[in-house]
Amino acid sequence: MRKLIIFIILVIVLVSLNWFRAARAQDLGSLSADELSRLKQQYEAAGAAKPDAPPPVYQSPQIFGEDSLTLPKALPQMPAAVVQTGFEQSAAPVPFEELRPFGMELFTQPVELNPPADIASSDDYVLGPGDNVLVYVWGRVEREYNLTLDREGKVFIPKAGDLVGWGLTIEQFTDRMKQHLARVYSDFDMTVSLGKIRSIRIYVTGEVRQPGAYTVSSLTSVLNAIFMAGGPNERGSMRTIAVKRNGETVASVDLYDLLLNGNNASDIRLRTGDAVFVPVAGTRVAIRGEVKRSALYELCGGETVTQLLELAGRPTPQAYLDRIMLERITEQGEWEVRDLNLSSDSTRSRDDVALVDGDRITVYSIFDLRTNMVAICGHVKHPGYYERADSTRVSDLIERGQLRPYDVYFDRADVFRRYPDRRVEVIPIDLTGALAGDPSSDIFLTDRDSLHIYSINDVKREQYVYVEGDVERPGKYPLYEGMTVGDLIFLAGSFQRGADRTQAELARLDSLGRVTIGYVTLMDSTGAGTPLHEDDHVFIRRIPEWENERSVTIAGEVRFPGTYWLANRDETLYQLLKRAGGFTPTAFPTGLVYERRSISESLRRLNVPTLVEHSQPIILDSAGVPVKEAIFTFQPESMSRIIIDMERILTTDGADGDVVIEPGDRIFVPPTPSGISIMGAVGANGTLKYVEGRRVKDYIQRAGNFTRQADKGGTRLIRAGGEVFAGDDVLGKKVQLGDIIVVPSEIKRDRDWLKTITTVLTATTGLVTSAYIIGNL
Repeated sequence: MRKLIIFIILVIVLVSLNWFRAARAQDLGSLSADELSRLKQQYEAAGAAKPDAPPPVYQSPQIFGEDSLTLPKALPQMPAAVVQTGFEQSAAPVPFEELRPFGMELFTQPVELNPPADIASSDDYVLGPGDNVLVYVWGRVEREYNLTLDREGKVFIPKAGDLVGWGLTIEQFTDRMKQHLARVYSDFDMTVSLGKIRSIRIYVTGEVRQPGAYTVSSLTSVLNAIFMAGGPNERGSMRTIAVKRNGETVASVDLYDLLLNGNNASDIRLRTGDAVFVPVAGTRVAIRGEVKRSALYELCGGETVTQLLELAGRPTPQAYLDRIMLERITEQGEWEVRDLNLSSDSTRSRDDVALVDGDRITVYSIFDLRTNMVAICGHVKHPGYYERADSTRVSDLIERGQLRPYDVYFDRADVFRRYPDRRVEVIPIDLTGALAGDPSSDIFLTDRDSLHIYSINDVKREQYVYVEGDVERPGKYPLYEGMTVGDLIFLAGSFQRGADRTQAELARLDSLGRVTIGYVTLMDSTGAGTPLHEDDHVFIRRIPEWENERSVTIAGEVRFPGTYWLANRDETLYQLLKRAGGFTPTAFPTGLVYERRSISESLRRLNVPTLVEHSQPIILDSAGVPVKEAIFTFQPESMSRIIIDMERILTTDGADGDVVIEPGDRIFVPPTPSGISIMGAVGANGTLKYVEGRRVKDYIQRAGNFTRQADKGGTRLIRAGGEVFAGDDVLGKKVQLGDIIVVPSEIKRDRDWLKTITTVLTATTGLVTSAYIIGNL
């Protein structure tokens, strides 16, 4: 029973999935006016997006409006080809190559269109085989019929017989059903509604993104089918979409009616076997510039420029209709350019010409041809455009724009004058003379003149000086007016304690690139008052042999361990041990450990770790790839110990073998050891009691002698002072208290004798066989 229930549920789920798949298309013909309006607004919102503007090109001077009238500092690097007066367009029109066919935005994003709940009760729906009809009868008789039209379009009604419903609307089927039941029943009423609707097979072909055959709901319309196919492609037509039925065209759909007016009256429902065909687009023209929708538009034929402006959403308020540029390919295959006048206020006749395939229209802005206006920008309080009169001079425009109270460059301002042939002239102005009323500088301005006021920072480079060495904040500093060496040192945080104030080195770079070295004393105001020039470098040297930290550390078995400050640069180890009170009774001077950290730093500077790494042998791994074999790992810190013969130093009272101490050195005096340490490939590792006069081999015998894995020739004797002895005679050396004996293990190579013998036998057999064959030839 459980298996039966699971099977029934599975069947219901599969049938439901098939139902939703078949009914996924939206019948646009059934949408209300409000729903169509929302769909149109959604399309227009998607189509309103414009491509990002290209990054701004450096221009000087450049006036795009009151919010961007400052001049970049890199004025000397300004390319002459991009100079503008401020009266050109703020941005170039979109290139024609980037324009897309109008309406393509409608199909760029998938739109989920679910049919309304009441669409199945549409009065104009025509029944066909596969449709499900629900009939409810009440009155003297109560009945419920769940009827499905068979392949012949009929339904069977118990006690009433067959009834043909194919080709009938719901209303017609209701009347015929009522008449049919009246033969059997009386005094009753009834209602009929649609249940599950049938699926149909349609075809979408031509210039669409996803052509093919689709199984859809019988409510699917032409627009639904086009949406499912992804819409027309770049070559597809938006205006002459045909519906083919039984080899004949039964409808033609113009998507522009839906896109521009929200009108879907031409949309019809499809039937099984219908083909929706999207042909190649016909006449196309491009329009850009000051219109609301720059795009490629498909024409039906005979449209004029005015009608194209209507398709493009009409011109913007800034459009200059007195000059619209038309580009057309002539019969000779050459581009022809014509200027059209479509202004209703013009005294000339309107040039509303008919368009042909490939025409390109550009609508310019009125800001391209401003009249009776001048502009001021740069280092002023109120940059922007101002009205010009015949008496307007440079000083009048400056008075309106108002100079800033600081950093104004008075030696020069520039007037950029534009001529009708698109030439741009730069007229230098002495700003001081213009403000004083000098006629040679305070010139009259003409239409579209642009005056640029420079800042000092725009035309003069920033000047710097430098200080290095023993100051708190060495580096780069601005060169101020009248700045001296003393001022620079003060800005740098003054001297560090080890600075040499007797003299500083001053390097000066002249205009020819030559360097002059001079010296100034900093002990009095004369040297500190030396004036600085641009790019001067001041070097504060350190007092010779000056060191802030001159301490060493001594620990272990001395009377007064701790940190000691070196009295002079020549202080030795023996002298330091005397300052520390000498050794304690339990001290083991022979094993003194002396560490100098500067040794590891010196090795790093000499790049010794890298040299050691590169000297490692290279072998081939199992895959035949060469790899470095790490014989040992070099650690610079392990090289910081200095081997000291302390016994000789003590015997000669420091006269022989003594070491000069350096700041940062560390000294450790260990206690007297308890015996001799032995480790490695011997019977027992450990510490043995020291017996004077015994040799290395004696201690090895006491430790259980060598093991089978021992490398006897590699035996090492390490003295407490750090010396290491090796070689054939090491076994006979006498051992001293605190020494360490190390016996390494022998490195053995495994040999596969069976494999070797097999290889030899195989080669021998091959040779014998070859000799036998040759001998019998």
